[in-house]
Amino acid sequence: MTRFILTVLVGMVLGSGATLYYIYENHADPAEQTMMRDTLLNYAPFLEEYIAP
Repeated sequence: MTRFILTVLVGMVLGSGATLYYIYENHADPAEQTMMRDTLLNYAPFLEEYIAP
């Protein structure tokens, strides 16, 4: 059961990341791509506290 839940969670993370990348590549104009990239880079240091052990 634990493997199933872990598999579902990993699938959700990969699926949402792939969806955002698809939108970034195929539907966002250059200004929107810059905004998405800057948002990710600005928030990345704050995510470290949730990722680091």
